[in-house]
Amino acid sequence: MTKPNRTDAELKGASDHLHYEFWMLMSVAQALASGIAANGWLLNALLESFVIHFRALIDFFYIEKPQKDDVIAADFFVEKDSWEKIRPPMSDDLSRLRARAHKEIAHLTYARLHVTPETKGWKFVEIANDIKSVMNLFFQKAPNNLFSDRWKGIL
Repeated sequence: MTKPNRTDAELKGASDHLHYEFWMLMSVAQALASGIAANGWLLNALLESFVIHFRALIDFFYIEKPQKDDVIAADFFVEKDSWEKIRPPMSDDLSRLRARAHKEIAHLTYARLHVTPETKGWKFVEIANDIKSVMNLFFQKAPNNLFSDRWKGIL
């Protein structure tokens, strides 16, 4: 499927939503790392929020089969494949975590039956920092005029 070219106004609007996903990922990672929530429903809610925002961002940077209305990093570049040429390869850890997000959080699957207490944890700060590194590169290489004012001072 060929993705449509987006206008600068569409990209600037999409950058607001990208900002929200990034801000939430970083904020929830800090909250989880602080121990603000004890075991129970609040911890689970924060974990699910973290993973959903992680999933949105990892798909933004590394989507394999974008749908026509998906906002993806390549949209921000004149040459649609230029982001794929300059982005870092997805690490094995991020790839594994993406699969976990799909199987353990976003979908009700039988794969959840095989999750043990030893494999259940999420390294929030490390994951957030990995995403931040990719975001920094994206932000440096994409045309600055395509980002809304919300991005000032973020990266």
